[in-house]
Amino acid sequence: MSFATTHTATLLKYGGISFIAGAVNHGMFSESRSAITAAFGVCFYLLGSWLEMRVQDAQRQSWADVLGVGIVSSIGLGFFTGGLQHFPDSPDRSVWVVPLGFALSLLAMYYMDWRTRMSVNRLITYALFSIAVVCACSALAWLQLIGQAGDGHGHSHGEATLQTQDAHEHSGAGAVAPTRTVTVTLSDDMRFTPDNWQATSGETVRIQLVNTGKVRHEFIIGTEAELQAHAEEMKKPNTSHNHHAGNAVSVAAGSKGELVWAFTDAGVLHIACFEPGHYDAGMRGTILVLP
Repeated sequence: MSFATTHTATLLKYGGISFIAGAVNHGMFSESRSAITAAFGVCFYLLGSWLEMRVQDAQRQSWADVLGVGIVSSIGLGFFTGGLQHFPDSPDRSVWVVPLGFALSLLAMYYMDWRTRMSVNRLITYALFSIAVVCACSALAWLQLIGQAGDGHGHSHGEATLQTQDAHEHSGAGAVAPTRTVTVTLSDDMRFTPDNWQATSGETVRIQLVNTGKVRHEFIIGTEAELQAHAEEMKKPNTSHNHHAGNAVSVAAGSKGELVWAFTDAGVLHIACFEPGHYDAGMRGTILVLP
């Protein structure tokens, strides 16, 4: 295999894995965009594998390997790398995506390259031990990131007061004065900027919201489970999208809004916009609350 061919095949295979990892990171195939991204990743991976197989002298792989086990391998590696990359902002998802990806990649490698060189008993022994280690490490990481699970506190990660130019003002009796200000831009490309940032448990932050677009956007903060439940609620008929709960700010086109949030528990909070179609288009982000 020439250098150029090797380089091209490697780019295609690992580019495909990156595409699949991106699909995992953005919704576990729950959105059409993620499904399309995953499909491109699988195609790239298969094309790179075919290129390798076409020029190899030793025909160690068959089309059955490439089309069958190759797909499993690419998805497994995508799950594993994507889950690791986004453990801090999506621990509830990564805690099972990482072990699943590890197991899929392990089985795929065995059937593609090692089935004639390694006994099934040795595979089972190694698989049980290694998967147990990965599961234990994932669980430990989840406990650290989710905010000391089991210590008796509830799901609330903070308290808020808010002001917007197009909404009623909500009072915050006894609220602590903000110690710093974070400016978040809301744009018509369906993105928050920044969409991932950090806070510290115990601090109060003024979140300044600037809508630079031509349509209304909103900023909602909560746990991943709370936002998922909210997303399902918004799908119901006759549900008002112009809600103004204590954790939500609706900002008209070209306007500004403000939300003052007291971060109380360490963990991960999620932000989202639930104007019709915006959340599915990727208007979401995370806030990592450090102890």
